[in-house]
Amino acid sequence: MRKLVLAFTLIATVAVYGTATPSSLTSLVSNPLVTQLMSGLGLNPTQATGGAGALLGLAQKNLAKADWKKLSGVIPGASSLISEAKSLGGIKKFTNLAGLSSAFTKMGLNADQVSKLTPAMSDFVTKAGGADLGKAFTAAIK
Repeated sequence: MRKLVLAFTLIATVAVYGTATPSSLTSLVSNPLVTQLMSGLGLNPTQATGGAGALLGLAQKNLAKADWKKLSGVIPGASSLISEAKSLGGIKKFTNLAGLSSAFTKMGLNADQVSKLTPAMSDFVTKAGGADLGKAFTAAIK
């Protein structure tokens, strides 16, 4: 029975996403931030993982080292999310939010979803790391 369920899950994944979900993406789907973005915004795993990683990459570029250390401490797997976003969106360099537009499109995110993603992530960071870190994150991803 278990093999049947696993086979059905694989078939359903291929039907929905076109290919089997890569193992790195599969492991990141259980990340609390990714889970919250999927349930709260209705994003699929690729959108939630890639979008979160892209914004974290932008934050890493723009935050002071001490603030990045705090942020990466409250977001499990932050570096893995960034790596996955680079892969999913073809990101070579993090510049600014507008510079991530084509990457968001490759991840299947439209402008409305991106506009909801940024405050959702800011809320998550604020709850996990406090108001000051939330403000620093919000400023870093603009």
